[in-house]
Amino acid sequence: MDWSLWLNEYYKDELARTEAACGRGEPAYEAFKWIDDPYLWNVLLWKEYDGFDAIKATIPDPPDAGTQKNWSGRSGMELGAAVIETYRLIHDKLRLHLDKPFEECSVLDYGCGWGSVLRYFMKDVPLRNLHGCDPHKGIIQVAQRSNPRADIVLSDSLPKRLPFNQKFDVAYALSIWTHLSPVASDVCLDAVHAALEDRGLFLLTVRPPAYAFYEPISKLPGWDQQKITETVRRDGFYFYPQSYPVDGEMTYGETIITKQYIEQHWTDRFDIVDVGMNGISPYQSIIVLRKKSRPH
Repeated sequence: MDWSLWLNEYYKDELARTEAACGRGEPAYEAFKWIDDPYLWNVLLWKEYDGFDAIKATIPDPPDAGTQKNWSGRSGMELGAAVIETYRLIHDKLRLHLDKPFEECSVLDYGCGWGSVLRYFMKDVPLRNLHGCDPHKGIIQVAQRSNPRADIVLSDSLPKRLPFNQKFDVAYALSIWTHLSPVASDVCLDAVHAALEDRGLFLLTVRPPAYAFYEPISKLPGWDQQKITETVRRDGFYFYPQSYPVDGEMTYGETIITKQYIEQHWTDRFDIVDVGMNGISPYQSIIVLRKKSRPH
């Protein structure tokens, strides 16, 4: 696809005005908030087009294709095709369930990686309200270079608290609880809970029980589909450990969490207000939680 021709065919005048605004140094939120077509925004973010240099200068640079593939399995517009569906799903759920306008919210990307999703929200929320954290030092350095104007910091793998001196109206965690052990899951959930405002929203992805039969994963050594199905039915949680221990705990692997488990183990801290499925990634079910207000 020649994205330059596409942009000029359908958005030439609007982008000329946006180019001028960016050239004057207008903040990204002010320059781009007119965009209501997520696919236009997706094209602009990946910069695979000619011209519009001031727009490109205002948008964070993605890292090199190799880093993108190592972290996400894809790069460029191929990665963007998946990310835009996640962004749309989050955006739709927030519009339904937030207590106040999204543009007034402070937002946390928990486990932000290099910021592939976080940057999508720079047209919805002023940059000063966008925050990200991740326990991997190398990828945080990449994220900070890619988007130096957002607040992106290193966090602990098993955090007692998050490294911010504020609370958030919205937090989201993508492909995080799909990999955490039961202990790590609860520790991280407590840390996010403490970092949210009362009635703040937390959106996270989990693997549904059908993940036990996902063919690429089913080839893992010791991946016994019948045993996993029985464990999930009994416990609501299955964890296949990988990687290395953190503080003596195997924290990372492949994880399945059922809605029933969440209802039984998380509703002391959160209410479940919605669920959803990402059509591009059906093994990433999204759960929308609202922090319970403290009793007065």
